[in-house]
Amino acid sequence: MGAVNVPGGMLSTAAAGKRPHQWWPEGGADGLLEKGGHILPLPHPKAFPGRTPTKPVRMDLFELFPVASHSHTLLPIIVQNPERYGLSYQIEVMLHTPTNSLLGSFGDPKMVESFFQSIPFIGGFAVEINETNHFDDIVLPFPSYLERYDFIGADYLIPPCGKEDWFWQVRQPVVEPPQGMRPPHEVIMEIADRLGILGDLYRLLNHTFRLKEPHALEPGLRYPVTEVIDRMARSWFGEEQGLEWFRQHGVIRIPRDVDEAYIGPFIDARLPIYLEHFLDRGEELKKIVTQMGVEWDFSDYQPLSDWMPCPSYEAVQNGQYDFIAVHYKLPFVYGGFGNENPWINEICEQTETYSILVNEEAAKAKGIRDGEEVWLESPVCKVKVRAKLTQCIHPQVVGVGGHFGHWSAGMPIARGKGISFNSLLPTDLEHIDKISTALDHCVQVRLYK
Repeated sequence: MGAVNVPGGMLSTAAAGKRPHQWWPEGGADGLLEKGGHILPLPHPKAFPGRTPTKPVRMDLFELFPVASHSHTLLPIIVQNPERYGLSYQIEVMLHTPTNSLLGSFGDPKMVESFFQSIPFIGGFAVEINETNHFDDIVLPFPSYLERYDFIGADYLIPPCGKEDWFWQVRQPVVEPPQGMRPPHEVIMEIADRLGILGDLYRLLNHTFRLKEPHALEPGLRYPVTEVIDRMARSWFGEEQGLEWFRQHGVIRIPRDVDEAYIGPFIDARLPIYLEHFLDRGEELKKIVTQMGVEWDFSDYQPLSDWMPCPSYEAVQNGQYDFIAVHYKLPFVYGGFGNENPWINEICEQTETYSILVNEEAAKAKGIRDGEEVWLESPVCKVKVRAKLTQCIHPQVVGVGGHFGHWSAGMPIARGKGISFNSLLPTDLEHIDKISTALDHCVQVRLYK
C-alpha cells in the first residue's frame, strides 16, 4: 500500500507508454532500475549506481552529490565563497522563466537576494512583475496561456488514473497578445542566433522533442512558433495531423493499454532495497572532500535508511523553541504565484488561507485567541501572522500554507497578505540533505504576542 503505480499509491505517473512512440522504465547495471521512463528523452541523473564524485566545477557543487538529481539549492550558499570549494569564477549571466524563484525555489530570501545581486546581468520573462523580476536588468513580457501556442500532452506528466485514453492537443491563443509581445520560443531562438549557438539549440530541440526527418529543425533557418508546433505534431502523429488538423479537431486520443496504465508487473528491472552503492559513493566522496579540506556529513551514506532527528526537533526537545513549522500545499495556489488572481485571492481570504494553523490547546496556553495577530519567529526571520486555531494539527506544530508574503508593487492584490514559508528557513550546508540536496523544510519557531 502506498507504493508508486500500485493500488493504494499514486497511479498517474505516466512512466510508460507505447504511442506516439515508446517510453518505458528500464533496467541497467545488475538489472536494477536506472531509467524511470519519460516521453521526452530528457537527461536525468540516475540514483543507481550514481556518479563518481570529483572536485566541483559547477557552482552548485553537483559533483559532490553523486546520487542526487539536482543541486541548485546550494547556489545562494556557495556563491558567497566559491573559493572555499576550489571554484575560481562567479556566475555572470542568468536567464529565467516567469516563475518566482525568490519566494518559491530556495530558502532564506535574504540570501537569495544577495545571490541575485551578485550576478552582473539577469534577464527574465514575466507574466506579472513578481519579486524575482525586481532583480532583472531586462524584463521580457511572457504571453499568458490565453495568448500563446503550445504543444501539450496534458496527461503525459499526470494522466488520469486507470485505463483512460492518452490525449494530446495544441494550446491555441483565444486573444491576440498586446502589440510588441513575442512568443517566448521565438525570443529564445533570436538570442541563440545572436550568440551563434542556434544550430546547437536546434540539435537539442530535435533530440528532446523527437523531431524526425523531414520535420527536424535545420541549422541556418528561423522558424515561427506555429511552424515548430506543426513540425512536432506531424513528426509525432503523421503527415495528416499537423497544426491545422488540431485547429479543426482540437484533441487527438490514443487508447491506453493495460500494461501502460498498470506498469508494475511489466517492468523488467529490479528495485534496490539494500542500497549498497551508497556505501561505495560515500567512500569515494570522503576522499574528495578530505583533499579539499571541507567538513562534510556522511551519516546518510548507509545502505538502509533510518530516522535521524533534524535540528528543529532537537531545538523543540531542549526547550529553545516552542513549535516546528511545516509547509502544506493548497489545491488552488501553485508555487510562488497565483494569488494575484482576484478569484484565487477571494478563495484564500474566505478560507483563511493567509493565516497559520495553530493547535487550539497550545494557543490557549499562550493566551492566543482565534484570528489574533501574533509574532512568528524562526532563527532567520520574524514576521507578523494571524493565527487560525484548530484541533487538526499537532500541538507542537504550526502549519503554513502556500507561498505568500508578496511585497512586489507589481502584485497589488497579493501584496502584504500571508507569509512566505521559505523565508523562515535557515539556508546553509548544515540544513542541506547530503544525499538529495533538499533543504530542510522543518524549522523551529516561537509564537508570541
